[in-house]
Amino acid sequence: MESTNNSTKIKKCAGKDNLQRLNYLYQACNAITTENETNHLASVMYSNLLVAISKKAVQRMDIEVKRTICKGCRCMLLAGITCKVRIKKKHSIWTCTKCNTAKVFPAQNPDYVPWNLQDDSVVETLQYK
Repeated sequence: MESTNNSTKIKKCAGKDNLQRLNYLYQACNAITTENETNHLASVMYSNLLVAISKKAVQRMDIEVKRTICKGCRCMLLAGITCKVRIKKKHSIWTCTKCNTAKVFPAQNPDYVPWNLQDDSVVETLQYK
């Protein structure tokens, strides 16, 4: 008698628990930063954990997540709240108000889309229930 096991057909995501932890820490960091400015240290602690877990698990963070974390003090960069955004001819410059570290993003081509956000880069999409 052959037994058919449906669980062998379901694909599993490697590091799903780490992805969930990273997602939770990013949401907590964002919520604390937008709530009030007095909890700055808690927000920095969560973003430090976020970066440390992604490095330890060798899990790449999304480009939109990486762009919103300061490389100097690791606080959440939110335009008008924790950073100043200046748009020049070919660049947008995000300057952290806590440590004055600047991030420069090219703004030359308005149709530019990073490679990991293009349709060609997606190999497979997993659905979780």
